[in-house]
Order: sequence, then structure tokens, then C-alpha cells
Amino acid sequence: MLKQSKVDVSKQVTKRTQNSIHKYRATICLEYGWDNITQHPLLNIMLACPSGDVFIGSIDTTRERKDAHYISNALGGYIETIGVDNIVQICVNNASNTRSVVDLLIHHFPSLCFQSCVVHVVWTCY
Repeated sequence: MLKQSKVDVSKQVTKRTQNSIHKYRATICLEYGWDNITQHPLLNIMLACPSGDVFIGSIDTTRERKDAHYISNALGGYIETIGVDNIVQICVNNASNTRSVVDLLIHHFPSLCFQSCVVHVVWTCY
């Protein structure tokens, strides 16, 4: 697996969220089509559970080839940190290489369920 960014997931997730995750489990949401303010591409990871949604990490993928192996390795690190038993599903976008990412993750984490979503976000600046 890739070396995960130095974000300590356990510090970001509150006690209430941790209790909710252990009781109900959670969904990891992945989005890799965003750029930051300096136009560097980002891989963003969120955790959704009944007690609320938590942003758990962002990886700057500037010099990386965002193929299925890279994305599955990056996401696999977060899955292991949170604990595969605490996750009910992974929600990924509908990009062309998503099927390969899902196949690789299912091989490593066969108990997980995957959901493909198409979400359109419109930003309006006044």
C-alpha cells in the first residue's frame, strides 16, 4: 500500500463519530476530480455515518499517474486505518477507471460493497 499522508484519522473523527461508526458502520466517499487553489489535482476522502460526515483526507496527486493501482492503494490505506469491519460500503465516482479500482479493492477487502455515484456540484460566486 502507498504511504498515507500524515493525517491522523483518529484525531479528526470525534468520539461521537467513532461510537457511531462502531455501532452502525460507515461509508467512505472518494472523489478524485478536484483541484486545489494552486491547480494541483486532489484525491479527497470523506467518511459518512449517521452522526455526520467527516473529511478525513486529501492527497495531492500532482506527479502521480492516477491509475487504478494508485487510487486503490491510496484508498486502501484509509480503509485499513478506519478498519474494514467499520466500513459498510465505498462510494466512488463514475470515472472510466473506477471499475478497475473496485476490482482491486474487492480483491483485498472482499467484505466491502461498492456504490458508483454521479454527483454534479455547481459553485456560484457572487
